Amino acid sequence: ETNVIVISLHKPSLALRSFASPPVVTCNTSARTMSALTGFTKYAFIIFFLTHIPITIFLNGQLLFPFLFPKFLKQGFEFYTKTFKDPVLIDPQPWIISITVIEFLLQLPFFVTALYALFNPSKVDGTGWFRFASIVYGAIVVTTIVPCLGTIVADPNNNLREKVILVCLYLPYLAFPLWLLILGLVYEDILGNDDTRRLYAAL
Repeated sequence: ETNVIVISLHKPSLALRSFASPPVVTCNTSARTMSALTGFTKYAFIIFFLTHIPITIFLNGQLLFPFLFPKFLKQGFEFYTKTFKDPVLIDPQPWIISITVIEFLLQLPFFVTALYALFNPSKVDGTGWFRFASIVYGAIVVTTIVPCLGTIVADPNNNLREKVILVCLYLPYLAFPLWLLILGLVYEDILGNDDTRRLYAAL
């Protein structure tokens, strides 16, 4: 007598399904590496933008609207210029006034926008307009900060120590925009809003 065992593969039992191989998740490896403003970098830029806003308004703003500021802020401006002998601000020339106008019209709105994007990365397209805005911002600031550094280095009234101190004060305002410019040029998604991250968050 021959025993025939028939196994139906049409509807496998729950027991058999439990031994099945786990589903293979295909991840876009390139997308996983296309993230920039995350982790330490994200918080470094948050601090930079948060501190840059009051400096732009209350310090650089006095070059454009000195009549709007109270006496104690004007005294703070004078204290800075006299203490550090900043040739850019002691006797502001038309070129620095023009740069300050650009700072108020373009950079200040970008600071607010960037903070919103960094605090709400899932609501902003890091591959589209914000990436483009970051590149534009970085290119503008790097271009405008160079003549400021050149003025400091070439100033005959300051000694080497005073010039080094001023350059160190200005360097973060060159380094961060340059950093952001490089991130915008190198990374496809500057905020890290890639499909891989969203997929793993849902699992």
